[in-house]
Amino acid sequence: MNVSKIILCDIKEGVIKNNRNIIVPFLCVLQCLYAHLNIKMYKEYHEVRNTTSLLDLFAEIFHGCDPIGKNPNPDIKIMIPYLWFSIFVFAVFISFDYMHNDLTQFGIQILTRTRKRQAWWVSKCIWCYASSFWFYFLFYLSTMAFSIINGYDVFQIRNVEMINILADRSVIYSYVGITEMNTLYVLSIIFMPLIVICTLNMIQMLLSLVIKPMYSYLVIIGLVVIGIISDSPIAFTRIGMVTFNNIFFDNAYNEILGICICAIINIICIVTGILYFKRYDIIPDKDKE
Repeated sequence: MNVSKIILCDIKEGVIKNNRNIIVPFLCVLQCLYAHLNIKMYKEYHEVRNTTSLLDLFAEIFHGCDPIGKNPNPDIKIMIPYLWFSIFVFAVFISFDYMHNDLTQFGIQILTRTRKRQAWWVSKCIWCYASSFWFYFLFYLSTMAFSIINGYDVFQIRNVEMINILADRSVIYSYVGITEMNTLYVLSIIFMPLIVICTLNMIQMLLSLVIKPMYSYLVIIGLVVIGIISDSPIAFTRIGMVTFNNIFFDNAYNEILGICICAIINIICIVTGILYFKRYDIIPDKDKE
């Protein structure tokens, strides 16, 4: 079996036939409802008359929070972004055990017959990205449907009034805001969460070669929590908080740094997986199941 057939098989079994994806629209509706109520409240308070956009809704869904560990005043309570947290945790949960299950079941037959270990790992990396993209596509599509139903302007991306209002909610950083919505800002708001999801899935998949999927999943939860608590460079999940970065605030988490860290992590996961899997003993792992 060549690489293309392995990839197609993974996409079919691990993405298209993954029933956990059915939950994505329901998760999205909960996120949209909460964000919609917040936007409505801020519009009334600030007397905003302009029609809010899909981009505004998306920015509110992935708003995030200040790093709790840097709270300067114990009397001020920083709201923990449970719904933001749930997006990334569920995005990894959807496929956290597929690679391990494949390795100990059908995958072991492919490996013993073809001995193409590198091809198998590369196909899993491609599947991992495909699974992440599919989750995000379903989430974005559901958000767009919610926007259309509730009268949001799907195509308006240049109005910065509402984005600035929604973003200016920090008790730690100095707000600078934006005066215009250029293409890079739009791409940042839309794609930063996807970069985080891809990176988390790759880390989880690599760790599953060493430890059980549930334990590697707990590590991922820990990484997401670090992003809520800290804004140190290791807290790369903060770039998934699309309005808590250096675009909107002085001294906030640097978005470019976060992208670079994610890129390095992804490369390390791919290369390490190839090297480690060459010596990976698949037979004892199967016997343990």
